[in-house]
Amino acid sequence: ASSAASDVYKRQLILCMTLLTAVSACSKDEYTEKNVMVVTPGTLEGTWTLTEWNGQAPEEGMYVYITFERKERTFVMYEKWGSMYSHKTSGTFSILEDEDYGIILTGEYDYDQGEWQEYVVTGMDGATLTLVAKDNAADKLVYTRCEGVPEDIQNGSRSLGF
Repeated sequence: ASSAASDVYKRQLILCMTLLTAVSACSKDEYTEKNVMVVTPGTLEGTWTLTEWNGQAPEEGMYVYITFERKERTFVMYEKWGSMYSHKTSGTFSILEDEDYGIILTGEYDYDQGEWQEYVVTGMDGATLTLVAKDNAADKLVYTRCEGVPEDIQNGSRSLGF
């Protein structure tokens, strides 16, 4: 009789371990993809443009360009998102390692404009950078490396319609 009870306990233990492994894997899988290269200021350096937000391309006329500078760990961002005018913001960025989430990209805007939302780097292969908001796994952004911010955006003429 004790052998049968022992077998039941073993099966329950195996079932519990399997469920525990599945649950812990699911919670982190929301934020991880396969192609994550080493994320450093050097691998981020350059200009990136937003090419996808939550599975959709930006609406016509909307854009986000961000240029990272590795040495000073600064960024300059040009965006026209939900507004008829382009906005230029700048600040500093940080790359953090989180035990639960992996690599986190965050930063602060200049002129006391606040902090960035924290983004988990879920994919980076040199040509694309995939970020997921740490507090909302459904908020996914895909950036593509580009040559630079177009001149008409830098001088503000694109947002004015010239």
